[in-house]
Amino acid sequence: MSSAIFLPFILSLSLSLSLLNGLDVIQLNTNITAGSNSTWKSPSGDFEFGFYDLRTGLFLVGIWFGKIPDRTLAWYFQSPPVEANSQIQFTSAGNLVVAYPNQTIAQTIYSGGAATSSYMQDDGNFVMKDSNSESVWQSFNSPSNTMLPGQTLQSTKVLYSKERGDSNYSLGKFMLQMQDDGNLVLKAYQWSGPAYWYNSTNTPNVNLEFNATSALMHFVNGSRSIYTLTKSTSTPVEDYYHRATIDENGNFQQYAYPRRNENDTTGWRRVWRAVEDPCRVNLVCGVYGLCTSPDNESVKCECIPGYIPLDHQDVSKGCHPPDTINYCAEKKFKVEVFGDTDFQFDNNFVRVYDVDLEGCKKSLMDDCNVIAATYNTSTRTCAKKRLPLLNARNSSSSKGQKALLKVPNSVDDGRSNKATNKKSFNVRIFLKVMLAVTATLACFFGALVVYYHPFTQRLARRKRYLNASAIGINFREFTFQELHEATDGFTRILGRGSSGKVYHGTLIIDDAVIGIAVKKLEKKIEKSESEFMTELKIIGRTHHRNLVRLLGFCIESSHRVLVYELMTNGALSSFLFGEGERPQWGQRIEMALGVARGLLYLHEECHTQIIHCDIKPQNVLLDSNHTAKIADFGLSKLLLKDQTRTSTNLRGTIGYMAPEWLKSAPITAKVDIYSFGVMLLEIICCRRHFESPHDANDSEDDDLVLSNLVLRSVVSRKLEVVVRHDSEVLNDFKRFEEMALVGLWCVHPNPALRPSMKHVMQMLNGTVEVGIPPLVYDQMMEDQGL
Repeated sequence: MSSAIFLPFILSLSLSLSLLNGLDVIQLNTNITAGSNSTWKSPSGDFEFGFYDLRTGLFLVGIWFGKIPDRTLAWYFQSPPVEANSQIQFTSAGNLVVAYPNQTIAQTIYSGGAATSSYMQDDGNFVMKDSNSESVWQSFNSPSNTMLPGQTLQSTKVLYSKERGDSNYSLGKFMLQMQDDGNLVLKAYQWSGPAYWYNSTNTPNVNLEFNATSALMHFVNGSRSIYTLTKSTSTPVEDYYHRATIDENGNFQQYAYPRRNENDTTGWRRVWRAVEDPCRVNLVCGVYGLCTSPDNESVKCECIPGYIPLDHQDVSKGCHPPDTINYCAEKKFKVEVFGDTDFQFDNNFVRVYDVDLEGCKKSLMDDCNVIAATYNTSTRTCAKKRLPLLNARNSSSSKGQKALLKVPNSVDDGRSNKATNKKSFNVRIFLKVMLAVTATLACFFGALVVYYHPFTQRLARRKRYLNASAIGINFREFTFQELHEATDGFTRILGRGSSGKVYHGTLIIDDAVIGIAVKKLEKKIEKSESEFMTELKIIGRTHHRNLVRLLGFCIESSHRVLVYELMTNGALSSFLFGEGERPQWGQRIEMALGVARGLLYLHEECHTQIIHCDIKPQNVLLDSNHTAKIADFGLSKLLLKDQTRTSTNLRGTIGYMAPEWLKSAPITAKVDIYSFGVMLLEIICCRRHFESPHDANDSEDDDLVLSNLVLRSVVSRKLEVVVRHDSEVLNDFKRFEEMALVGLWCVHPNPALRPSMKHVMQMLNGTVEVGIPPLVYDQMMEDQGL
């Protein structure tokens, strides 16, 4: 009888031991050192977990195919690479972290503290388990840019492309997302435009499964297959490695590689791709860029005629006009025609039907509000294009099309005589009009694209009313009457910003009296309820110590009201520049670090990147403990497009605005870096960015823009003069000098040369060397007449 009782237990234990024997168990307190070639291998050796050598002196935490010569990455931790002798540590506490050589924590992969063992599996999945053999973390659930057989992309999960370059694994500009409405979409996520590819499944609660047996990708609902995305692959399946990757050019493709010929020189063979024409990827060459693909495989980016690159090292980042011309007042241009080329992907066209090419040219010449057109010979249709020019292409899908573009005569003149006064005159006029036309038409373009796209139409047909629980955020919806009473009829004004007035109020929540700040968004806010709630969803899911907390909202009739926690110590500007004693140096350091942490979260750590667009001391508030918190983040998305900054509409505050705002250039998170740099210098110097001398003893050089004063003082090795009245700072001058250099890194006029917020944070924390900012070198060369 005892044998009958214990036999099942013995069999179960034997089975468990046999399974464990098939895997190399990674125990607690196990490390991998960058540069040592040590890895955690799967039992077959098909996959390895460790430090991937980028051949630049830096290493990336990743998983790669172990038996393929080029060691193709199957997964990587989306965080900056680290230097040699850094370590991956499976700690005694059950966490998985990356540590610098000095043992400070650089990155945290898993911090739940419950793991007791880890395994690199033969399917390419790295799994961490607790003492009950339950999975607590696995790489399959935290995908980077690749899916492997056996992996599922669950609803709302995302694959992000990497940036261009063999060694650049920073976050790219494209994403593959399994939406909760059942659609798999590819889009340039940093732009507000629609997806450039989608599958139209339209079945909620669907996941994308990469089937391990067939090596085909299916849409599944539970155990039921809804639709097969890929129809065929290399067979026999078991004789090949398989992967599906969103590449740096924004295409999602499936590949196969022969297992039994690891030295095969042909490499990975593509068996399927989502977008057949690589130039049909939205913004693959940026704004005002032209994509060419002669072989329908590679992508070559260049600027459309008359435009120059934002970054000469990487034209794919887009282009901008060097100057502008008033097409309505000047006739100093001509129309050039480009064969097999078009401008596509949006509804921002004015169409002229039943016209020949010459008629299309004449229509373009006579319409001063457009600068380009696409002529379709087969349909005899002329589609005139407003600004900005996006997605110009010369590829297989543009065969037979003709692109017409207004080109200033000065462009051709410059080819033969770049120094003529005529060219200089025309270019200046071109800039003035381009800026005016762009500012007027870009918003209209954006609104049309969003409104007419099928995704938006489906959203519009959904239920209009959503409450807080429906959008998945933990704040409440208020009635307008509640807020009217809480603010005594909106009479207690705290302040006024560009988006509306802010009122002081009190509420009783959970039997506690809570002070609130109520912001009434003003002007003509015409966003639909669903659009407004979508943006609230983004803001409501941002939770950080250095962000002002959003407590709730109100949507009634035309009212759009936001309810924030009350910041009892007011704005940072009042604290820094108000009357009374100068704030303590230690407080100012902590406030600068707090703002940096908040911006890092908005840019790189929250689910959807948020660009603030108006960082300044007035938009940083202090709580009762003088903790600095960023306010008004996300308002640029909540307001109308014509009240905020797109690629052409001005937004921000003079003195804190990055130069690209004035150049019709695309706006990225680097505009916040510039504004932060200005504010950082204000915080550490405790003076406004532009301020006259305090007394007659101050030198004439003090009557300068603060960043210029700091720059000249660094170059002349007299930085202490800037804070000569602040004994606290002089006693900690090394720290002040390092923070001043960080500020100079941030205010470089070229956004490509500004650091990311992650790098800024590392410099402020002292985990990386600050180095000499490029502005300092530039100033030194200028002073020497070089």
